[in-house]
Amino acid sequence: MEMWISKEKCMGCNGCGNVCPKSAIEMKTDRTGFSYPIINQDKCINCGKCKKACPVFEPPSWNRSVHPEVYAGWSKDSEIRYASTSGGAFSEIAKKVLEKGGYVAGAAYGKNNMVEHIMIHDMEGLEKIRQSKYIQSDTKDIYRQIKELLGKNEYVAFCGAPCQVAALQKFLEHDYEKLLTIEFICRGMNSPKAYRAWLDEIEKREAQEVDRVWFKYKENGWKSSPRCTRVDFKNGSYKVYTGKDNLFMEGYLGPNLYIRPSCGKCDFKGLPRCGDITLADFWGIEEKYDDDKGTSMILVNSEKGKEWMNGTLERLQYSRHELSEIYAGNQCFENPVQINRRSEEFLISLDQYPFSRQVKKYSHISFWKRAVRKCKHILKK
Repeated sequence: MEMWISKEKCMGCNGCGNVCPKSAIEMKTDRTGFSYPIINQDKCINCGKCKKACPVFEPPSWNRSVHPEVYAGWSKDSEIRYASTSGGAFSEIAKKVLEKGGYVAGAAYGKNNMVEHIMIHDMEGLEKIRQSKYIQSDTKDIYRQIKELLGKNEYVAFCGAPCQVAALQKFLEHDYEKLLTIEFICRGMNSPKAYRAWLDEIEKREAQEVDRVWFKYKENGWKSSPRCTRVDFKNGSYKVYTGKDNLFMEGYLGPNLYIRPSCGKCDFKGLPRCGDITLADFWGIEEKYDDDKGTSMILVNSEKGKEWMNGTLERLQYSRHELSEIYAGNQCFENPVQINRRSEEFLISLDQYPFSRQVKKYSHISFWKRAVRKCKHILKK
């Protein structure tokens, strides 16, 4: 079978690889660090299942509300809240699933500190899949694992980007009573190549191997956390990178240097959502609900989501809100980011030059561009 989707549209979800009955599809990394499906024509039997399972070619049609319930909340467990990216709502929901003897699939750091989806079955594993990881995860065969567990009538929760949730839904073909899908408001998937180039430079400079990366470290408060990253080393020491020194987040949050091309035309924005529950930071929440320790924004999009949420509320400090309150602080809820036109050039340049040098070079904004941006900002006001 010929490839049905272009690089510009492919999300790298690997739904096609999971569904192929002959294992004829392999995800291969190109020079930008993103993975794309390659079909082995010798193995392919032209069954068409790969195309049918693609959520971009034909999005899933599962029923989700266009009027979700909106909560602001955080875990009553201060340790969980501090260790979480926002308010710890994901951990509390996941704990409910685990307490029922269920399984939770989420993104974790694996070999070489790269990110992959894993399945956990106990509280100890929850720490591995907690917190945001700002690069694209390798889903491997996680959809197959989920289908096998659901076939055994087990409870399963899956947490991923909206496109990954959509890929799971297409792979499964229909809903399962014991499946809970959790997504997050996504700004875009970053290239693992850029991330690894950043870590390689840190390891070389510090003469230490990186043991763990903690994005959105809350040492200086939740509101400053997007530009604060802690890097732990194998010798037990760590360094905190903030502001302009936090080069990976500088290149991501500002010039959008290494976001996957398909994220610029994401099909999974706005309403209705793909997941039963949507999570994010509740940026812009009223001061009385914000003590700068992290507040989760929780959208409950389905009846199943309501059931799980109702069972979790006792563990949260929470308040109900209107849908209109989420837009100002979460612009990527409805709108995709604009991909930097020099993104591919930047990523290929990492084959020759250090990450720090290239981020500074490609992030440079001229005086006139800054002036134009400032004028546009003033006019919007």
